This record gives sequence, structure tokens and C-alpha cells, in this order.
Amino acid sequence: MVDWGKYMWLCCLCLLFFNRATGQVKLNGYLTEMPSYTYSGISKEGFWDNRIHNRLNLSWNPSETLSTALEIRSQFVWGQTLESIPSYVRWVGKDYGWFDGAVNWAEGHNYLVNSRIDRAWVDYSENDWQIRVGRQRVNWSMGMVWNPNDLFNTYSFFDFDYPERPGIDGIRIQYFTGYASSLEAVVKGDSENRFSAGMRYCFNKWRYDFQVLGGNFVGEEWALGVGWSGQISGAGFYGEFTSLFPGHSGDDPVYIGSMGGNYTFKNSLMLQTEWLYSSNLKDEDINFLDLYTQESTVKNMSIAEFSWFGSLSYPITPLLNGTLAGIWYPGERGWFVGPSLEYSLRDNLFLSYYGQFFSGREDAEQFLYCLNFIRLKWNF
Repeated sequence: MVDWGKYMWLCCLCLLFFNRATGQVKLNGYLTEMPSYTYSGISKEGFWDNRIHNRLNLSWNPSETLSTALEIRSQFVWGQTLESIPSYVRWVGKDYGWFDGAVNWAEGHNYLVNSRIDRAWVDYSENDWQIRVGRQRVNWSMGMVWNPNDLFNTYSFFDFDYPERPGIDGIRIQYFTGYASSLEAVVKGDSENRFSAGMRYCFNKWRYDFQVLGGNFVGEEWALGVGWSGQISGAGFYGEFTSLFPGHSGDDPVYIGSMGGNYTFKNSLMLQTEWLYSSNLKDEDINFLDLYTQESTVKNMSIAEFSWFGSLSYPITPLLNGTLAGIWYPGERGWFVGPSLEYSLRDNLFLSYYGQFFSGREDAEQFLYCLNFIRLKWNF
């Protein structure tokens, strides 16, 4: 792993060179303020917290074939959750990449100031070829909620305050074989100096986008997958399935699949539903904390063998949008409900409410977790 000091030197040199270069430089980002209240039905306690979140995106295109990007995410988190859950600080500050791009500037028993470089890449494109090296986002998913085909950048649906999603440290090579077809190869390194690799072929047939893919996880598991996205009578229809075969004899293969659809009515009401099956997740007690604190992979996108998702989204007024989402875990007698509202104060200023309510069984007892967030977001 590479320490933060080397990253900082790299950033300084890049910024110095940008100021002297004649290429096109762009800088944008956002700043959010988000207080929250969490109630645990198990401990019968409530926790007040606050998060200030800043993102800076810097890009530079020195030529028609060469482009670079450097993006930094910074957070100032304080409150009662950090006091109650010591592992929370380690989770917020941990970097799972091959390069350690995270630093805790300051931390105490109830606060943390953290920055992380989550994008740092150089891209070369010419004719039908594109090569990108560095920390980048590799999205192979067709789904909206769960992503079994996303071998490298699986993300959590519940992490709504991180729309960019985490990146990987690696090399991505794409060869565009036609207007709607391409061949792609990716190699990824992680924080334990383990490497994974995969290939994907995308094509269009019968007005559907299809993909087939395969790869190897850190030399331990082989993956094969297929996905599609299209429409049926004006409704979106998509799905993806992945099989994982262990490299060691005696272990059972893992089968993971999702399928969903969405439809928007003339009055702009949008309905969405999705289904997930994970053969490795059997009927055991729910641990919703894992959905927040563990590293996301295709094998832990849920906490149950079967999961069902549904949502309604509607523009109540031109400036106010509302969404109601829910997940049912039938084998676990558990559920999730997530209402949200977003109001546009100005073109670049938004006020939002997010609720996340979980219920299930833990240690043979029924429980309820209630999380409420108020977020003010300024884009610049």
C-alpha cells in the first residue's frame, strides 16, 4: 500500500502542473450539512449525530486523447454514535483500495475529520481503444438496487449520501467493436495486496442490451455472469445473474441473481420493483449493522436469501419530489421502509429528508431501528 504522504505529494505536483498547463481544467463539487437521529429498539436509546460532507472534483484534459481526474471526499462527523460504537471510526476511516488514499486529520471519542481520494486516474482514448489507469469507478451493473454483475464496485443501496460510489485501484481496457458493442478487461488490487481480474462483452440484440462476463476473485473464486436491460410495452425490464465457483474443492458454488422493472405513468408517477436471490445467505438473525459497516461485495448485498424491493416516486410540485421505498426479507420476518423528500431551494441548493426504518429479529427478539436525516446540499 502507498501511504497518504505520497498521495499528497502527487496531488501538489499535479495542481502545480495544472496551473502552468494550457489544457482545459475544471473544478466542481458540493458541500452538505446533515444532522441525524437514530433510535435503537434493542437498547432503547437514541443517538444524535452530525456530518459535514465536502467533495472536490478536479479534471484536466491536456489533449483530445488524454484526460485526468482527481476527486477528494472529506467528512467531519461528530456525535453520540462514535461514542457508542468504537468500530465506527475505523469503518469511516478505512480505505479498501491497493493505495491507501485515506487520512484521519483529527479524531476523538466523539468526532472524526477524514479525507479520502476516491478518484485519481489517467485516461487515454484513441480510435476504438480506451485505457484508464488508477483509482476509478467500474460499473458493470444493469440493476438499480442490487448488482450481482458488479464484480468490482458493488455498493449499498442504503448509502444515499455517497452517490458517486467507491472506486477501485486498477487498470481498465476497453475496445469498442461496434456502435453498441464492446470488449472490456479489468485488473483490480486491494488493501491486502490481492488481485482480481475480469472480462466483459456487451452487445445489443432485439433492442436489448446484453452482457456476458467472467473473472477471478483474489485467486479464490471464479465468476460467470450474464445481464440484460430493455423494455416491455414501455416498462423497463432488466436483470443480472452471477455464479461463483470456489477454487477449493469441497466448497459449494454461490448463485446470485436479481431482476426488476420500472414504469413511469403520464402523470410522472414512477413505480419500481426488484428481486434478489443469494444462495449463500440463509435464514438467520438479521444484522442490519452489517449493511452499513462491512465492505460491499456481490456476496453480501443483503442479509437474507430472498429480498424484495418496491418504490414509488412522484414530483409533488415542480420543486418538491417524494419517494417511498421498501424491502421485504420474507425468510427473516424483516423489513425496511425508506421515505424521502427533496425540495429545490435554488438551482444548486437542495433541502432533503431521508428516513430509514428497519425491523427484524435479533437474538430471538423483534427489534426496530429508526434513522432520520435532514440534509442541506449546495452544488458548486
